[in-house]
Amino acid sequence: MAAPPPPPPPPGLYGYAPVASPSTRGIPGAALRGFQPAAGTDWIAVARWCTIGYGVLLVVTLVVIGLVVQHINVPITDPGTGLTTIQTFDIGPAFAVAAILLGAVMAVFAWLTQYTAARVIFLVLDALALLSAISQISVETRSGGVGFLGLVTVAFDLAYGGVLVMSLLPRSQPAYT
Repeated sequence: MAAPPPPPPPPGLYGYAPVASPSTRGIPGAALRGFQPAAGTDWIAVARWCTIGYGVLLVVTLVVIGLVVQHINVPITDPGTGLTTIQTFDIGPAFAVAAILLGAVMAVFAWLTQYTAARVIFLVLDALALLSAISQISVETRSGGVGFLGLVTVAFDLAYGGVLVMSLLPRSQPAYT
């Protein structure tokens, strides 16, 4: 004797059969006519990921510096006797604490990118950082060389500023037919 067939699936929303697309979630086709999802790049999400990436880069840099350069030797001169002694300071824990605090601050910045006012403030701060980096490059050029990190800073500031500008513009909508 064969097993009975399974029962039919339950009807969709309002008694209609479920639509195959998971994005419609069983809403009848008549209700979706004229509905068009937002098109284009979500620049707010791109700005958030740029902020997260920059924060991770900074935290990793602080951790690496704290691990590689754990101790520094500082010459200290006694003003009374004039003797100079070398004292060793452990900077590893300070860099670890700084990395944790910087990670928390960058996480708050990434969360704040969802707000337009915060993105405007970030854009102003980025423009000031870009001006500072460009002025530093001009000083280095006069002394005979341009630092690689200065050029990377300018490139990142330009890219991040462009992403912030794009996040402030309205998303493009598809043409209605």
